[in-house]
Amino acid sequence: MKFTAEKIDSIPIHFVLCTERTGSSLLSLMLNLNPQILCPSEEPFALYLWKKYRNKTTWSTTDIHRYVDAFFLLAEKNTGLYFSKRSIFLSNLLEHQDILTFDRIIKLTYLHFLDVKDKSQITCIVDKQIKYFFHLELLKQIFPKAKYIVLTRDVRDNIISKKDRNLNWNQHPFFLASLWNDTYRNIAQLKKNDYKVVSYENFMMESEATLHEICDWMNCTFNSKMMETEGVYDAFLEAKKGCVSPVFIEHLRDFHSGLSHKPNTNKIGQYKSRLDTRLLSQIEQICGETLQKLGYSSSHTKKTKFSFKQKYFQFLALCYRRYLLQFYYHIPLWLKLNMKKCRTKKIDV
Repeated sequence: MKFTAEKIDSIPIHFVLCTERTGSSLLSLMLNLNPQILCPSEEPFALYLWKKYRNKTTWSTTDIHRYVDAFFLLAEKNTGLYFSKRSIFLSNLLEHQDILTFDRIIKLTYLHFLDVKDKSQITCIVDKQIKYFFHLELLKQIFPKAKYIVLTRDVRDNIISKKDRNLNWNQHPFFLASLWNDTYRNIAQLKKNDYKVVSYENFMMESEATLHEICDWMNCTFNSKMMETEGVYDAFLEAKKGCVSPVFIEHLRDFHSGLSHKPNTNKIGQYKSRLDTRLLSQIEQICGETLQKLGYSSSHTKKTKFSFKQKYFQFLALCYRRYLLQFYYHIPLWLKLNMKKCRTKKIDV
């Protein structure tokens, strides 16, 4: 997989911004079925490596080795499943050594995700990373030409879905509502012409039309294969079963069971039969303004006084994601890498 500098430079990087349980995994699967689009697994490596390598224009063999080591240490997902083998990645970067810049090595790194996919026709990279919603100012600095797909879902259904999957550190509805609200308030940091809002509800009801809109927005060509999702994820897991443990494969198969089926509207409006009126009112009190801005109905559209309990869970939500992510980002890279090394040693033991 050898690319010219011109080819690498011609590939734009765009982003899907969302919170959990918004249909983002299905969207990623569909985008990856387009030969022109690569949607990698969630790895914020560009964010953490930017300070160290942003101004580097001459890359020595030692620099490349250190970059590869840092990438694998910082990796948050299972690289054995979603990424090329270390030796292949290293060899390819060395092959491009004479043309490397920070932008190019980042794009080459992206191009090593999903090694089962043919990359010869790639014209666009779309990175889906939940953490990036809380690093938008920095993201705009690293990728000034990026476009953003903001994937939303009605907070009331989102709460139900997260509770069913036991996601996030705290399961209280006020916490999940506050987390959703704090996430989507960040849209204000984006220029109107730089982002497109796509709702889970429209995505499920009008999947093909939604994909057409997204492709047009990113200047890609819609491909009908994007709608042929049945069996694709199972086939991917089958192809990768020798790379990771069988237990992990079964966990993924269960967690992403929805990827084995066509998009459906079964989970739209489920909150109406599962959340009582009083709780709905309290959730809408927390999220009312943001719900309205995103086109969802709400009985609370103006700021109101919150109860102590609501304020408590709003603070917890801020600590859990916004403040924690900011704190981790500002930890020096050398310390991040040492922390990862220590954790790896403990796991090995």
